Amino acid sequence: MPRRVWIAALSLWPGLPQVWSGQEVMGLILAGLFAATLNAAIVTHLIWTEAVSPALTTFVTALAAGTWVAGLAYTLWWVLRCHPERYRAEIEQLYREATEHYLRGRWNDARRRFEQILTMDETDADTLMHLGTLFLRTEQPDQARRAFRQCLELEGGTKWRWEIDQALARLGNG
Repeated sequence: MPRRVWIAALSLWPGLPQVWSGQEVMGLILAGLFAATLNAAIVTHLIWTEAVSPALTTFVTALAAGTWVAGLAYTLWWVLRCHPERYRAEIEQLYREATEHYLRGRWNDARRRFEQILTMDETDADTLMHLGTLFLRTEQPDQARRAFRQCLELEGGTKWRWEIDQALARLGNG
């Protein structure tokens, strides 16, 4: 099942798709806001039925529903307009260009393209690995370490573990 479909399915609980796709802070804000409004609606409807006015109960319920709709709308907007899959063809083109520049020794052109890819998809472990290798090649050890460590933190970075461990050992940080 494509990642976009999973994210859309997770939209039933606001914030969950954001957490799952790497936007933890936004996801926790949405989830916390929705949970608070939903809890308030449940409490006013089922527990404090006589202590709270019907107008406040209706308002809290509408607020919970509005929070859910807003979370759903934001997630669907993000999936359709901002998700990295939307830029896949452009990312692949940039990746080919970056690799070509790297092989020809045009380090700055390759670096710029790798960084463009990361602005579109910050979870691209292959690009981070190549960027770290480029920083090694251009004798920028601190930036290489940072790129390699970011790569290892990503789900797709585990396939590069051996290569990154070797590079970090050469840099003196194994």
